Amino acid sequence: MQDNSFELLEAKVMTAVRRIQELKAENEVLAGRREELEKQVAALKDQVSRAEGELSEARQQAAVVARWEDKRRLIEEKVGGLLESLESLD
Repeated sequence: MQDNSFELLEAKVMTAVRRIQELKAENEVLAGRREELEKQVAALKDQVSRAEGELSEARQQAAVVARWEDKRRLIEEKVGGLLESLESLD
């Protein structure tokens, strides 16, 4: 009976050893995948940062364009008023 118990114990130990080896291998695969994902996250953060910079620049340019458009409208109104004044002199 003791031999049978030792055989069962040995079988369980061997099963546990195999499972530990499998888990170690799986852990290595997962660690590699984690590193890949961390690199992807870093790359995406860089892209977001660049995109935010481009967006900020585009907003600044849009504000400049809006100011120039306002100035253009004012000049157009003044020129229109001056032309009306000239026309009324006739």
